[in-house]
Amino acid sequence: MTNLLKTFVLAALLTATAVGQNQMSGISWNIGIPTGQMSSYMDKISYGGFGVEFHKFTGENTSVGILFSWNVWSNLTGDIIPFSNGGVSGAVSGTQIRYYNSFPILLNVHYYLNEKNAEFRPYAGLNVGTYYILQRLDIGTWSLSNDQWHFGLAPEAGFMVEVSNRTYLNVNARYNYAFDSGSTLGGKDDNSLAYWGINAGLVWYTGWF
Repeated sequence: MTNLLKTFVLAALLTATAVGQNQMSGISWNIGIPTGQMSSYMDKISYGGFGVEFHKFTGENTSVGILFSWNVWSNLTGDIIPFSNGGVSGAVSGTQIRYYNSFPILLNVHYYLNEKNAEFRPYAGLNVGTYYILQRLDIGTWSLSNDQWHFGLAPEAGFMVEVSNRTYLNVNARYNYAFDSGSTLGGKDDNSLAYWGINAGLVWYTGWF
């Protein structure tokens, strides 16, 4: 995990140094809300996420970019977990701490309404790339973990409101879907994962269009 975080931060910093004219950078606080299959294992909301993003405008109303983000979930529970591994089936019970970490690295395209100098700019976009997902389960002195890289996508919609010259408050909703890759801790074949991201932060232009 430590090495992954170092790689994540280094990639973000290297991308930031490449930002030139006609570009926009941003940081955000990310809330993650599990849905679908993920919500049956993790019913807690993640308030501990963050993201960095960089966009290059290809026109007055369109941009392409890259996004790095992270969300972590943890849940203390006593629910029974069924499992199947190597033809052996059973169930795990007892006090558990469940964890999920999600690290999306996504390329994106956005379309913005209104003019470039408008105080309010709604937008919609699509993110496509890879998700590194780490799942862990702690029961007493036992700890089980599972990690995979997933192909995924995330449609999003949001808006920007100007707070100062060329700096905007940025709020968006993003539906993250990581396609099946490998198996779950319980041995299920479908290891897809989905969650809603509610994100708020600041973006700022680093050059004129």
